[in-house]
Amino acid sequence: MSAPSERTRIRRNAFRAEYDQQTILEILQSHSLCTVAYVAQDEVVPRIIPQLYFVKDNFFFLHGNRQSALLKHLIGGGEVAVSVLLVDGIVVARSGFHCSMNYRSVSLFGAGQLVEGEAKAEALDLFVETLIPGHNEHARPPTSAETAATSVVCIPLGEMSAKIRAGDPDDPTEDLARDTWAGTIPGGYLMGAPVSSNDLKESISMPDYINNVKFGG
Repeated sequence: MSAPSERTRIRRNAFRAEYDQQTILEILQSHSLCTVAYVAQDEVVPRIIPQLYFVKDNFFFLHGNRQSALLKHLIGGGEVAVSVLLVDGIVVARSGFHCSMNYRSVSLFGAGQLVEGEAKAEALDLFVETLIPGHNEHARPPTSAETAATSVVCIPLGEMSAKIRAGDPDDPTEDLARDTWAGTIPGGYLMGAPVSSNDLKESISMPDYINNVKFGG
């Protein structure tokens, strides 16, 4: 399968490229943190911003304060470049040159559109559900003022590609005889034990859905 555009075509280690939309979608659904780069009006150097996101119905959703320069840029028709990275482990090779990481990454380009009305309210709930599954049932809903202060933008999942590295070190044949350990150290984003807020009522116990929270996949 070929890349959807020259911007998304993987050139370096092209054998690790993945252009299948379902594969890319699965990577995106395994995480909730990205970086978004854009060039603001009358600027030359791009800005890059960390953002929470979720994906639904082949759209990539971002949100933030309605005064956000990034969201204003998107609402105004500007394009962005989005990067998502999941680290799956450290690759330990017999030489420093071949040490690496196993990872899944996605690059996405596009312009956004403003999400309003009931779709906006649903998106705001989904941001919470993506980050803390089960919390919406217990949390206070946003007030009208809080909703009005927030903008939600979605970007079509069209111009994108993934790059994936998995498996053992790629040691050259001449290094295999060395008495140096080689292999992989599995990794990822791990959550520690939840810590209750200092002002939490003593009668409130830790709910199961909090203990089950994971970040990344």
